[in-house]
Amino acid sequence: MQTNIQSLDWTVDAAAMIAENDDYVVSLYDGTNGNYDVAFIRAKPAARYMAPDAERVVRREARVAFTLAMRQQRS
Repeated sequence: MQTNIQSLDWTVDAAAMIAENDDYVVSLYDGTNGNYDVAFIRAKPAARYMAPDAERVVRREARVAFTLAMRQQRS
């Protein structure tokens, strides 16, 4: 099983359920209806500040990248 998968501009660790890019680390968990939900978002020191609308964008991007990586891993 491949654990580190590059998806969009995110590196996904499927075993740990973590998606990471240059600015953020996002932890995910199995949510309802087979979807993945975000447990927490941590901005890396380089980002330092998360604008109010950025959290929603980061959540969406991380979920999409993680879902694509999981599909890639299963196929």
